[in-house]
Amino acid sequence: MGDPTAPVQVMEPAGRAELDATAPATAPSGTAPQQSQQQSSKSTMALVLIAALGMYIMSLTLGTALSLRLAVVDPAAKETSYGMAVSISSLLLLVTIPLTGALSDRTAGRFGRRRPWIIGGLVAALLAAAVIGTVPSTPVIVAAYAVALVSAQAAFNAYAVIPIEALPDNKRARVMGAMGMAGALAMSAGSYLAAWLVDAPLLMMCVPVLLALVCSIPLLVLFKDPAKTRAELPPLDLKGLAKSFLVDPRKHPNFAWAWVSRFLAGIAMTALFAYFIFFLMDGLGMPIAEAGKSAGLLTLISAPVSILFFTASGWLSDKIGRRKPFVIAAALLMATALVLGAMATSFEQFVVAWIVFSMGQAMYLTVDLALCAAVLPDARDTGKDMAVFSLALSIPNIIVPTAAPAILAIGSGHNYGFLWFAAAALCALGSITVTFIKGVR
Repeated sequence: MGDPTAPVQVMEPAGRAELDATAPATAPSGTAPQQSQQQSSKSTMALVLIAALGMYIMSLTLGTALSLRLAVVDPAAKETSYGMAVSISSLLLLVTIPLTGALSDRTAGRFGRRRPWIIGGLVAALLAAAVIGTVPSTPVIVAAYAVALVSAQAAFNAYAVIPIEALPDNKRARVMGAMGMAGALAMSAGSYLAAWLVDAPLLMMCVPVLLALVCSIPLLVLFKDPAKTRAELPPLDLKGLAKSFLVDPRKHPNFAWAWVSRFLAGIAMTALFAYFIFFLMDGLGMPIAEAGKSAGLLTLISAPVSILFFTASGWLSDKIGRRKPFVIAAALLMATALVLGAMATSFEQFVVAWIVFSMGQAMYLTVDLALCAAVLPDARDTGKDMAVFSLALSIPNIIVPTAAPAILAIGSGHNYGFLWFAAAALCALGSITVTFIKGVR
């Protein structure tokens, strides 16, 4: 099951403007510019997808690796420690995601706007991951995870802008589907990787980031990230920038409804992904090593389903030119899966819930990204606007871990069923908010 949390958004004219700027000024025939544009798009798609595999392995493995690390270092309070690490990290992301996105938009130099942030973020994340893997102290692990997650997300955000700026609107859903397919493969590989390296914590934490670096090398070297001069970039007005992070829902209602829908779906995703390993341990009685291997098995089983839904939903949505029906159906599938998971009393039953969730999540994240690309407020601030939209998935990482310990303590404790029932209700509500978006079918 993939979890492409990277924000993907930009007004369609910006994507075409960037693309058209790379086309030759003249051509021997009237069709040459179009052929050149198509060739450029194919090359960009290939580079983006190679990088996607490593980026998603990093993004989808760090949380799993943290769960396993804390289960060893602090087994009695693993849920509280995990919640603290995720909540603090996500709280920092509320500020750093929009800020780094806006700074990325305003980066001038010969290396382009996105490349320096990708490299810098991955290097910082690698150093922080090494600290997590070597220091057996919960406070240090929590602090280092915050640094690792903020740095990794800054790199991911800069990377996620590239396919939106460089590709036209009629190819975005397909590319997002292919990226989601990479995410599905990456989550399976990452879960097995974490389980395999659970006895080597330094490698368990560092290898995912190293893979992101290696897979990004072709993109970093071959992609022509357009360099901008200071005069071409928006001015860096920190006060005005802070105000711009607050998008007025009265002026941009479509953006607001898309954001709310994604926020509610994000609660569902966080509730499942943050606690399913602990559910395997506490709800189904699995030891740590078996829970890690079972997590890998779950992602392996669901990978073909995710790949099918990532690819088919993106292609079909582009083909018929409709977004909202796919997003609504996907949210309802995820809600249904959470109910099934809440009632599971065996690993086999949980597998069914996991597969259903993978269907809904793959469809949601593919088409929702294409939907949001059509409703963003300002094409001049692509990175910043992308970052604001990504907060819809970041804020649940604060709310859910903060509320979860009290919810899990209801009754005899470890009440994952109640947590997932509540998340299912909110996810279903998110399917309703999509209907309020106007101008997008």
